[in-house]
Amino acid sequence: MRTEVVAEEERDLLTLRLDWRGAKPPASAEVGMGYLQKGLRWIPSYRVEILDGGKVAVRLQGTLVNELADLEDVTAHLVVGVPSFEFAGSPDPLGLQGTLARLSPFFQNPAGGGLTNAALGSNFVITQQASRMGESRGGGGDGGGGAPGDEGAGGGGEKAEDLFLFTLEGITLRRGERMVVPVSEAVLPFEDAWALDLPFTPPPELRRDNRDPRLASLMRLLSRPKVMHRLRLRNTGAAPLTTAPALLLREGRVLGQGMMTYAAPGSEVDLDVTAAVDIRVTKSDRETGRKPDAVTWNGNRYGRIDLAGTVTLENRFDRAVTVTVTRWVLGAVDSVEGGGTAEAVSIGEDDEWAGTGGSAASPPWWTWWNWPHWWSHVNGAGRITWSVPLEPGERKVLGYSWHYLWD
Repeated sequence: MRTEVVAEEERDLLTLRLDWRGAKPPASAEVGMGYLQKGLRWIPSYRVEILDGGKVAVRLQGTLVNELADLEDVTAHLVVGVPSFEFAGSPDPLGLQGTLARLSPFFQNPAGGGLTNAALGSNFVITQQASRMGESRGGGGDGGGGAPGDEGAGGGGEKAEDLFLFTLEGITLRRGERMVVPVSEAVLPFEDAWALDLPFTPPPELRRDNRDPRLASLMRLLSRPKVMHRLRLRNTGAAPLTTAPALLLREGRVLGQGMMTYAAPGSEVDLDVTAAVDIRVTKSDRETGRKPDAVTWNGNRYGRIDLAGTVTLENRFDRAVTVTVTRWVLGAVDSVEGGGTAEAVSIGEDDEWAGTGGSAASPPWWTWWNWPHWWSHVNGAGRITWSVPLEPGERKVLGYSWHYLWD
């Protein structure tokens, strides 16, 4: 048979030279390789079933997305946590010479030493990894996935420094395919909680000339506050709860969907169920006075605008509830009624200064206006908190006052 070659192609190959330390080399050798590679992800989600006796069944499942390579009977380690791979985007120097030659300028140090900005900016966190090797060599990113307590149908969990890993055996998944696997299940205690969050609004002087139609939608939204019914879960298991969507059910009926947030073992987490329509809320704010040239700062004079507000709660449930009310204001709090407490917070530094639930970010409308350069010099933000017990049919009015400065 005559062999004809249509085209010749040169390829660089890596050759392994094994050290047998003087022994006779066997006919074959098993060689393993470990490396970081993007393309295999897992997405966690929860099913939370409310049981009798103040318990919930928390079931974690993971959706595996394979955009890497065909997997056959592999061991996958699903990771909870945020591992650090400082040089995840940098190839190992053991790579092929052609590739190394093209990348050599990438590794050159600048005049001051250390890595270049390009090198630092090219590092990415590899999220998850599946491996045939026996050791846990996963990565995890942005909370990864996880569940509390007992071993689940998908496998057991183990602590690895600041990470938590769930191990799944016998995973077969072709490239481009997805699959949903049960990961863990546990029964946790919970208690009902009710919360009312009232964010601040931009001062009238700032928004007076703004004709943006989004402003009308914003004011309508803020004028209809609602008490949220939440489940306060206590993580009594050995593994953390991770950030993931959670579907809530009772007796097979869907109650709603919320976002589970991270909770370490032994801590608590609130999971929103739905708006508590049987707790009626009315909020009213009014201006009570203006004093021109009230404060002089850096040669500039500022007027003082005084305001007062009330929040009215009415319990239409047939049982007693306790509502945690948080009211945010721009400026400084002057007085609080109804047993509440007030504290000044630093704009942009406090975790919840804008009522954003711990994102440490300003509200979406913050950039709609050009805030005066002096605003943060003479104004701060205040947070008022009440814990309000309400008997069936009871109605309570919470009062407060505050002020801010304007040029």
